[in-house]
Amino acid sequence: MNKGERIRRLRIEKRITQIELAEKLNTTKQTISKYEKGIVTNIPSDRIEALARILETTPEYILGWDQEKTEKNNDVIAEVVVKMRTDEDFFAAVAALLKASGK
Repeated sequence: MNKGERIRRLRIEKRITQIELAEKLNTTKQTISKYEKGIVTNIPSDRIEALARILETTPEYILGWDQEKTEKNNDVIAEVVVKMRTDEDFFAAVAALLKASGK
């Protein structure tokens, strides 16, 4: 995953639009889009630091130097999947939702 993909994923996790992120960084939606698509790769360090603050992460993570967040997220996802596979209430809730939606 490159830094643009990490920025996009973090932005989506925080439920922030490109426009909102641009406003917080005092830039444009187009610039944010270029960062996320990897069109602009030489993001200034002060902008990386601001992105990290806004997205509640570290500059090291955005730059791909810190895999700790990724590993922690993977551990949490694995734990949730294991619980879902063995939770009868979860399956009953899914079945009820499917039935209610007509599927």
